[in-house]
Amino acid sequence: MVHVEKVDVPERPSKGAWVSVWLAFGAGIAASLAANIAHAGAGGVARAVAGWAPLALLLCSEVMTRVPAPRHKWLRRVQVVSTVIVAGVAALASYRHMKGLALEYGEDGLTASTLPLSVDGLVVVASIGLVVLSQQRREAEAAERASALARAAEQEAFLAAVAAAPVPPPVPVPPAAVPVPEPVPMPLPEPSAAEPEPAPVQDPEAVPPVPEPEPVPVPPDPEPVPKPARVPLPSLEVVVPPEPWPARRPVPPPDPDPVPPDGADENAAARKVWRDSLAAGEPLTGKALGDRFKRSERWGRNRITEARKELQAEQDAGGDVAGETDQQDARVPVGAGVE
Repeated sequence: MVHVEKVDVPERPSKGAWVSVWLAFGAGIAASLAANIAHAGAGGVARAVAGWAPLALLLCSEVMTRVPAPRHKWLRRVQVVSTVIVAGVAALASYRHMKGLALEYGEDGLTASTLPLSVDGLVVVASIGLVVLSQQRREAEAAERASALARAAEQEAFLAAVAAAPVPPPVPVPPAAVPVPEPVPMPLPEPSAAEPEPAPVQDPEAVPPVPEPEPVPVPPDPEPVPKPARVPLPSLEVVVPPEPWPARRPVPPPDPDPVPPDGADENAAARKVWRDSLAAGEPLTGKALGDRFKRSERWGRNRITEARKELQAEQDAGGDVAGETDQQDARVPVGAGVE
């Protein structure tokens, strides 16, 4: 049987390590980029030139961590040297711009000279961390592939060994021996000293006959139940009248409220008061007439209507007041006294 040694698989870098390193690297690049752009001036071209160096360093770090290392050593060396050159240029540009910016904002010479080193140092440490984490990730991936290949090779070797081994013939199983029982002699009946006499056989004719059972009375048939009578239902068809329905007549209006006997004199007095106001040239309205008699406005309008009818009847009859009413009607406009 082929034995394959176990391969120790290194652990992958944790997500927390990646987050911490990228956070530090991003903070350093952001600080350097902001200082370069702030110190470059107001021109757009000057800002773009000042911000290019940190951006180039960021792109180089991303390529170094994401892209696998080349197989040839000299290519790897060229890649590392180029990245170091980009990092040196970015550090120098960031140092000069940040120092000049610190001096412009009132920092002393020592602080302005050492403050950019904190940003450049943070970027260098974060870049080394990114390279280390990417190398650990590549080693873990290579170890996982090697472990998978080892397991596959071990399984293939085991299957090949099982297929090459001879298969032993099956062992015949003898049938189970069945024991033959020995014959047991039957016991002979022993003769008894006093054998009982056989019982006398009765004569079949002397045996009394068995009485026949009495017949069970059969209950009479039940009386037939009369079926319910079927009553024809009345027809539900709609009867259409031969003639058209008569047109609805208008409902007569309700009778007016009867005037109490004691109110007739009051109504006559109200009509007389309105006629007097009409003769005076200032006819009362329905509301004023109702207020004078402590009645409603509608009551006053009704009395005015009655007074007008009386005047019209007098005009038609040609009474003594015809000329007077003509003059009064000419002076009073149409609808006077009614609101």
